[in-house]
Amino acid sequence: MIVKKIIILFIGCLLTLSSCNKAKSKSEESTVNPSETSSDGAGQVPGITDESEITFDADNYDFKEIKKGDKVTHEFKFTNTGKKPLVISEVRPSCGCTTPEYTKEPVFPGKKGFITVTFDSSNFDGAVLKTIAVSGNFKTKVIQFQAKIK
Repeated sequence: MIVKKIIILFIGCLLTLSSCNKAKSKSEESTVNPSETSSDGAGQVPGITDESEITFDADNYDFKEIKKGDKVTHEFKFTNTGKKPLVISEVRPSCGCTTPEYTKEPVFPGKKGFITVTFDSSNFDGAVLKTIAVSGNFKTKVIQFQAKIK
């Protein structure tokens, strides 16, 4: 009798583990469907995958010397060098002095997108280095810019 209970318990454990593996493999197979993402970035964003990869033309920019109070803008261009559509979910500057705009729709493999940053130098003097974290369904990347405020 005890042997039967142990066998039933063992089979139950196997079934439970089997169903967990099936659920995991289904979530790993998910792909980006452009219709699931709205153009304002408020849609569903797929999980991070090694099959989406963002590669910047240059991930650092130097504004050189600018006058205190100037607002300067630079466009960072990138390419999706992965195998699946790339979706940016967040562009987070290191401070409120920098305002980002970015491609909100999915960027398909081989296609280009942009991140435009506008820096307000009003509250700065001397050398400045600012970073921007770019997140989405890819490994987070950091881009940066620098300037010398006079």
